[in-house]
Formats: sequence, structure tokens, C-alpha cells
Amino acid sequence: MNIFHNKLSEAPFGIKLFTFLCLILMGYCLTLFIAIILTLLSGGDTLLRLTFATQDIFLFILPALCAAYMFAPAPWHYLQASRLPGITAVGMVVVCMIFAMPLMNYIIAWNEAIELPAALSHVEEWMRAQEAAAQAATTQLLDMSSVGDLCAMIAIVGILTGIGEEFVFRGVVQRLITEKWRNHHLAIWITAFLFSAIHLQFYGFVPRLLLGAFFGYLLVWSGNIWVPVVAHALNNSVAIVSAYIWGVEPAEGSAYIDEIGTNGEWGMVLVSLTITVALLAITRRTLTQGNRHFASSSEPQ
Repeated sequence: MNIFHNKLSEAPFGIKLFTFLCLILMGYCLTLFIAIILTLLSGGDTLLRLTFATQDIFLFILPALCAAYMFAPAPWHYLQASRLPGITAVGMVVVCMIFAMPLMNYIIAWNEAIELPAALSHVEEWMRAQEAAAQAATTQLLDMSSVGDLCAMIAIVGILTGIGEEFVFRGVVQRLITEKWRNHHLAIWITAFLFSAIHLQFYGFVPRLLLGAFFGYLLVWSGNIWVPVVAHALNNSVAIVSAYIWGVEPAEGSAYIDEIGTNGEWGMVLVSLTITVALLAITRRTLTQGNRHFASSSEPQ
């Protein structure tokens, strides 16, 4: 394995990107093979969850780790995963996401209500069909009947998916684009676009784009991949807990967390926007200062 270690550190962008795509393709083939084996051994919800966990590990986590191993002398440093986030960083992420909830719910509802021109009706029908298929898979995945199911879903869809997708998109893709064009903003938004597009859920594209950009800026500000991992895992876990408490499609009139800010509550949405912008500015300053302090304290004396 040492023959691959750090062999591509000086390679151009195209070679690194091609190598990473090959690793992703290998992971995809391995995921399909394991899924076939799992199909022979189990079924139902257990099969779906095992397949999802396999995808997290072999399609996302391992390709990202292999790429980091090949691209840098210190793989964990390359992924910016060599230190755990502080309590302050985690607290700022949690507070930002709580106060942004009404605003994000409004954007989600707006995106879901978009209608294409009549000339593109066939395209819209296809997009709606894709969305319905994704929703059916989500409904099956989030069919939880016990606390054990809830914990399993948080571990798989919350934690494993958070780690895997952040390692791939923010850890490798965003870094490769930054190295190529030397522009953090460009890298963040291109990566966020790819992150949203790869989910193939067009009626959730805009909120997922914004969420991906948020994760990207968290990495740039903190210099620590575990900060966006925590944010990603928290976002997924809140959806899982919400589905466990109220159901994937809650009864009308229930106190559903995803409906906050979607019922003409303009005042709440505007307040959420104002507070979120202010919190993002504070988070940027706090995380940037913490990153600089860590960098200075890590320098040899």
C-alpha cells in the first residue's frame, strides 16, 4: 500500500480529479456487489439500512481516505480532520441551525412549489416522478417503530452519511477546486452545486445548495472538517428524530417542526433571516479566530 502513499501530491488538478473519480467508481462497484450479497442474506428495512451504511462506507468514506492517502504525506491533515472541534464551534453551529430553521423551511416550501413553463411539462413530469421515487425511498428508510430503529438511523443516516459526504465534497472536491483556482468562494459554491445535484431531488435543490455552501464556509472558517460534519449530522438527525416523533407525513394540525415558517408567518421568516445573518457573521469571526489561534500555537517554537 505504501507504493501509493503521497505519489500524487504534485500531480495536476486533472490527474487528481480523474484518480478520485476512479476511486468513487470502484467504491460504487463494490457497493453494488455488497448490496447483492446483502439481498441474499436479508430483506425489508434491515436490507435498506445495511445497504445505506455500505454506501456511506464504500462509496464515500473509503474513496476520500484513499484519495487523501495518495494526494498528501499526511492524509488526516489533507482532509483537515486531525483535531476535534471545540465546544464553542459546535455550539455556534447548533445555534445557527436552530434560528435558521424557519427561513430554511420557507425556502424548502418555495422550492417544492416551483412550476415549469408549459413547454417544459414533460421535464416537470419526469422531475416530479424522480421526487416521488426519492420520497418513497425516504419513507421506507424512516419507517421506525422503536428506539433501537431511531438509534440505528441516527448512526447510519446522521453520523455515517455526515462523515462520508463531508469527506468527499468538502474534504476532497472542495480542496481540489480550491487548489486549482485559488478561490474559496468559487470552490464552496461549485462544490455545493455538485452536492445538491448529486442527490437528484430537484424540488429540494435550492435549500440543499445553501446547506452545502454553509458546510463549505464552516470548513474554510474553522479549518476543521469535523465542524461541517457535526452540522451535516445534526441536520440529518433532526429530520430523523422529527420523523420518529411525528411520522414522515404527519397528520394535519400536528406540531410539525418542518412547518415552522411555512404558513404565511412572514414575521418569523424575516426575524429568522436577520438573526441567521448576524449569527453567521459571529460564527465566521469566532471560528476564524479559533483557527488562527490553533495555527499559531501549532507552529514550532
